[in-house]
Amino acid sequence: MDATLIRAAGLSESPWRNGAGRKADIASGPGWMLGFAWLDRDAPFSDYAGHDRTITLLRGAGFRLALPAGAELTVDRPFDPVAFEGAGPIACTLPAGPCEVLNVITAYPALSHTVQVIDAAHLAHVDPGPRVFLVVLTGQLGAAQARDTIVFSAPARLEPAPDTRIAVVRIEAGDAEEDDAE
Repeated sequence: MDATLIRAAGLSESPWRNGAGRKADIASGPGWMLGFAWLDRDAPFSDYAGHDRTITLLRGAGFRLALPAGAELTVDRPFDPVAFEGAGPIACTLPAGPCEVLNVITAYPALSHTVQVIDAAHLAHVDPGPRVFLVVLTGQLGAAQARDTIVFSAPARLEPAPDTRIAVVRIEAGDAEEDDAE
């Protein structure tokens, strides 16, 4: 199989851009980032004006985001990607304790992204792209364990273990040239 395996155990933790939390980047490039984040306490999110974000609850009871202009977003369903615009201020509250999330951020209009969580048994093969990531959420996919990521460089047939759930993350060129990305 022509693939790169990114082990979660090998990822380095670092502070959020605003210092209010911690994260582990899986992969990033000009204008985009894919990674895990730990929401350990109520805290503001970093201001990512000009970026789209998708956050997927992996562990914990969930959290609320107070968005600009008084809007509120509740994220409390595991493995259900939630998209929102990244401009701040965004305040995160944890009514029932810490959470872990999968976080995707892309600069628009140069880039866009999709996050689809599926039972891996329903994905017989994957067509690769330069920025197509399969993040194993539960179970096992080949040598990849939960929280590991696979990046395929050629079309591949998948043989997941039973009860394997994955997030398929695609980062693509948007309406503008990619060179304009942040």
